[in-house]
Amino acid sequence: MRRLSARERGVVAVGIGVVAIFLVGFLVVRPMRRRAATLSRQAATFAARLTEARHMYEQIPAVRQVVTKLQTEVAQQFRPRQAEVVPDVVREIVELNRDLGLRLTSVRPSEPEALGECLKYPINFRVEAGFPQLARLLYEIEQPPRQLWVEGVEIGPGGRGGQELSASVHVATYTLKPPGEAGHGEG
Repeated sequence: MRRLSARERGVVAVGIGVVAIFLVGFLVVRPMRRRAATLSRQAATFAARLTEARHMYEQIPAVRQVVTKLQTEVAQQFRPRQAEVVPDVVREIVELNRDLGLRLTSVRPSEPEALGECLKYPINFRVEAGFPQLARLLYEIEQPPRQLWVEGVEIGPGGRGGQELSASVHVATYTLKPPGEAGHGEG
């Protein structure tokens, strides 16, 4: 092999240097720029999320107040005073029958029953009406805003004969036990 002259060695050294710079640029710098752009976008996303999180954190006291208010409202709706539950349900039954034009013959509330964390207030009533009116009554009983559930129906011939039927309807409403009684019921 022939020895390279000093000038040729310089050219080869410069060539190796240029190739090295090209390889460094192609294999290191270019991917690093792409990675830097990706990291920059991620940093902007994280900064936006951080700003949103700070904003949400600042709203926590207001949200706690709203939650407390809603919990109080729910407790009032599902823990009414026991003395008011039965009269309210009887009033709803009487008004519903009157609105539908049915003949209500009796209403008999029963004693509340403890069911776990709830109290069940069963009420039985008798009504005389035609079959379509009875079907409408049973549908309307369970419609909001009423909190009544039909638990049974007994249908027989009406007392006055004719097309009317006599129905004994068993309904119930449920409430949460008052805070001092919760957990002491039968299951």
